[in-house]
Amino acid sequence: MNEAANVGAHGLPRDVIVQRPADATARSMSPTEQMRFLFSGDVGQPEFFEERGARGDGPPLHRHPWATGEYVLEGRLRVVIDDEELEVGAGDFFYTPPNARHTFVVESEQARVIGFNHPGGHFENLYDTVAPMFLEEDDPDMAEVVARAAACNVEILGPPLSATRS
Repeated sequence: MNEAANVGAHGLPRDVIVQRPADATARSMSPTEQMRFLFSGDVGQPEFFEERGARGDGPPLHRHPWATGEYVLEGRLRVVIDDEELEVGAGDFFYTPPNARHTFVVESEQARVIGFNHPGGHFENLYDTVAPMFLEEDDPDMAEVVARAAACNVEILGPPLSATRS
């Protein structure tokens, strides 16, 4: 995306970047979940995303070698990071350190989150690799999902959480 000559301190781009909503790439793993990549960056640069989901949506328990920060714009989530379980809602921010075991589930009817990964360059690739399996098959081969995730430096550790609160 950015050439080495355009990268400054800490691997961040030197150029001004404007990403229009129509230019953001979108991926889904279910009919109710959507991930839009606002800026996917190159490896070593941050990537920014918007995620929308409905009650019960959320990823499996997993870990990866990059940090993630997420700001909740609307809705409520139950988040597990290592051994800590948190309830977060609109206006809350949560940070997941590299290699921490983590997952979340949407507890409200709808939720919307803006997040970042640093360093980036992996997350959109994960969605490109794994998302089609969930949309094309009723019950995707989880061994294949785990293998594809591992190729993107994501280790699947367990199933997703279930929504529990109304």
